[in-house]
Amino acid sequence: MAEIIKLADNFIGREDREKLESFAGHTIARGRAMRWYWDKNAKGEEQFVIRCDGADITLSVTISRDRKQDEFYARGTVGGLIARGSIEHLLAKLEVYFVRLHNEQPDTPA
Repeated sequence: MAEIIKLADNFIGREDREKLESFAGHTIARGRAMRWYWDKNAKGEEQFVIRCDGADITLSVTISRDRKQDEFYARGTVGGLIARGSIEHLLAKLEVYFVRLHNEQPDTPA
């Protein structure tokens, strides 16, 4: 008999983890963030954090998943909800968010 496994409501699979970590690496390489890490929120649910630490300000983006709605969502420390949707949609929106946050021209080489 097969064992039934109950996954957390915000479960993030291996492939999506790799996409998030890769995006965070890209964001760091572009100088838009300083570090990333996996964390848990106040409810004990897993979340992914990208931090932008600076001399005067610390910003972070927290990415979580709502499995029931089958979507990811990103929240910033400034301004609340940034985006929600599929992982690809979310990462595209976060790219624009970081470009604007750092006053870059879109599609500028690193």
